Amino acid sequence: MRFDDVQKIVGNVPIMPPWQGKILYDFILTSGRKHILELGFAHGTSTCYMAAALDEAGEGTIVTIDNLTARECKPDITSLLEQTQLGSFVTSIFTETSYTWELKRFIEKQTLNNHVIPLFDFCFIDGAHAWETDGLAFFLVEKLLMPGGWVLFDDLDWTFAGSVGLGDTDFVKAMPLDFKTTPHIERVFSLLAVTHPCLENFRREGSWGWAQKKSSDSSQSVETLDNVYLDQSITGDAFRMLRKIFRRVFPK
Repeated sequence: MRFDDVQKIVGNVPIMPPWQGKILYDFILTSGRKHILELGFAHGTSTCYMAAALDEAGEGTIVTIDNLTARECKPDITSLLEQTQLGSFVTSIFTETSYTWELKRFIEKQTLNNHVIPLFDFCFIDGAHAWETDGLAFFLVEKLLMPGGWVLFDDLDWTFAGSVGLGDTDFVKAMPLDFKTTPHIERVFSLLAVTHPCLENFRREGSWGWAQKKSSDSSQSVETLDNVYLDQSITGDAFRMLRKIFRRVFPK
C-alpha cells in the first residue's frame, strides 16, 4: 500500500504524525524488515504505517501489544485496520497486565535447550514510557531480536511532569520530583541500550533513539537508515523552500 494512500486514512489520527510515519514506512520497506514487534499502539496509527510498508513489500507480520484501555481509543486499532484493509498483516494483543508479561510468553515459546530463538527483526517501543516497564521490556526484546535487527525507542524526551494528559493528575503530582521530571526512555536508551554489549550503531534523531543488534554484516541496513533520513531531510528542505517562494509570490 502506497504511503500516500495510508496517510489519507490515518494521517489525522493521533498519535504519530505523518512525517514520522514516513520514516517508519521507508525504513521497513527499504531495509526489508519482515518480522515486527510493536510495544504500545494506542489508536494503531503507527501500526498502519508499518503494515502498509509490509503490504507494499508483499510479505511480513506485525505483533503489536497494548493494554485493555487501547480498546477505548476513538478510532481504535481494529477500525483503522479495517479501513486500511491491512489487518491480515497484524496480530493485535490487548493484555490485561503489561507487554512485559506477553514478552515473557514469547520467550517461553522460543526457548529451546536454554537458548532463545530470535523472532523479530525490528521492534518499535512506544508504550509505558516508564523506567521499570520499558527497562525490563528492552532486555526482553533484545533476547527476541535477530542479529542485525533494530530496536527503536520513541519519546526520548517525554516526562510524566511534562505530559499534557498526565501532568496535572493527582497520580503524577504525588510522584517524587526527580521521577516525574526525568525522561525515562532517554535513560533506558542511554544507560541500558547504549551500554549493552550486543548492540551497536546507536543513533538519536529528535525524540527517537535507534540501536542495532550486532551481526556479521550490518552495514547495509545502517546505510539504509542513513538514506531514509537523508531523503526526509531533503524533502523537508524542499517543502520549506517552496513555502517561502509561495509566500513571496502570493503575500497575504
